[in-house]
Amino acid sequence: MIRPAPASGRGRRRPQGRLAAVAEAAVRVFTRQGWRLAQVADVAAEAGVATGTIYLYAADKQALLDLAIRAAARLDLPGEAALPAGADMAATLRGALGQRLALPRLAAVADGGPMGPETLARLLAEVYDLLARERRLVLLLDRLSPELPDMAETYGQAWRAPALGRFAAAIARLAAAGHARRDLDAEAASRAVIEMLAWMAMRRTHDPLPPAGDEAVARATALALAEAALAPVAAAGKRL
Repeated sequence: MIRPAPASGRGRRRPQGRLAAVAEAAVRVFTRQGWRLAQVADVAAEAGVATGTIYLYAADKQALLDLAIRAAARLDLPGEAALPAGADMAATLRGALGQRLALPRLAAVADGGPMGPETLARLLAEVYDLLARERRLVLLLDRLSPELPDMAETYGQAWRAPALGRFAAAIARLAAAGHARRDLDAEAASRAVIEMLAWMAMRRTHDPLPPAGDEAVARATALALAEAALAPVAAAGKRL
């Protein structure tokens, strides 16, 4: 049950500069614990403030999630007034997806745009760089979507599934033109490559084992492996 804002918090002055800290704490807690297990008190502890202080910025748990999405997507945080109960998280999420998760080169190739021998490497780099740049937002949405149907519909059906479909369509076009392997199922190959890129770009940062290499090494390695997996090898005579 979502806890309402306590009456003692109404009318209190909001400490200056604490909104960003609360929003960042919400990102970490929701990503780590998910929706059902995360509590307002957990966010307060993460931010180093009293639980009642949270209600100066977000009237309920849903409003706190709205703050987390804004922070993860680097959207503007609200002004003086606390986000109201039942904040329109879906609208905030649509804004985040539109501003932060666009893949214009991939969309152009999937929709029949020009391509050449260098297109595969450029598409892989576009996908990797987006996942690395927006890892906090994507990890947050991946963690919460299974628990929140509205988020699953907005994120999963409106962005994630179409993005995977466009990548498969682009790989199929590249294969037909001789710029990618023809002996693989485009959908299965695309999903395998995307999962590898996602792990290297995002999830390796949450692995309990020490990272193998820095960001530059991870990017170069992931892109080299992905391109080698999908690129045609004319000399071998087996992948064309």
